[in-house]
Amino acid sequence: VYLPCILQTKKRYVGYMYETLDQKDPVFDAKGIETVRRDSCPAVSKILERSIKLLFETRDISQIKQFVQNQCMKLLEGKASMQDFIFAKEYRGSSAYRPGACVPALEITRRMLAYDRRSEPRVGERVPYVIVYGIPGLPLIQLVRRPIEVLQDSNLRLNATYYITKQILPPLARVLSLVGIDVFSWYHELPRIQKTATASHNEQESRKGTISQYFTTLHCPVCDELTQHGICSKCRSQPQRVVVILNQEIRELEHKHEHLTKICKNCTGCLDRQTPCVSLNCPVLFKVSRVNRELSKAPYLHQLLDQF
Repeated sequence: VYLPCILQTKKRYVGYMYETLDQKDPVFDAKGIETVRRDSCPAVSKILERSIKLLFETRDISQIKQFVQNQCMKLLEGKASMQDFIFAKEYRGSSAYRPGACVPALEITRRMLAYDRRSEPRVGERVPYVIVYGIPGLPLIQLVRRPIEVLQDSNLRLNATYYITKQILPPLARVLSLVGIDVFSWYHELPRIQKTATASHNEQESRKGTISQYFTTLHCPVCDELTQHGICSKCRSQPQRVVVILNQEIRELEHKHEHLTKICKNCTGCLDRQTPCVSLNCPVLFKVSRVNRELSKAPYLHQLLDQF
């Protein structure tokens, strides 16, 4: 017995399953939908499953809306873990594809072979990749990158717009449209993150990477309000509060970085020097990368502190 349940199409359904009369706690059982399929990234499965459970347990659409919008904002602000947004598609061998085929696993393999001819994956092996931002109008196949490339190159960022509009929202729409909910309107209601160009990069550096890398948000780092002057006028009237909050933020970033670095050094067994880690199964690797990017704004925060 499924109670409650969603019958989407033939061979695609999900529900809380009861198998015996004495069973008190149901089992979440899904067939054919993205929570059990392997052709999308883990974030799609996690967000869809959590949304369905919220629907079954609370029957409250507002809670689902808040959860989905929070996950979208985390991705848009760059606070989500890249580990949840890695695709892994099967490589079928170089001779199994037709000439000119635009397949991400094949594209990644071609780039690997151009660097090292011995690095070709075995037939049937899953090749990990992510989608990054690029020049407007660029084909999607040219936005495919290996996860380690994104970790090592600060100019590359996950393409949040693609992941939200093409991966996360369509499966949710197929489920929630049955009860008359338009999940794409939830995304359009989100505030757009306003950005402004910085002059901290010289002309030679500006030729590389994507334009979005050289943008910094217009939000006040103290109260998160929009401003054109680094610190908003309201916070400038409270200089002591600004100094305390900015110093605390810098100290927390440095503490996180030190803590994660210590974990990595203990894991690699090398306490004297940092050994680069390339294990995509390690969540600490992605946390270190995210903290390093956040720590790169420390000089900017110090510059704001000098004004007080």
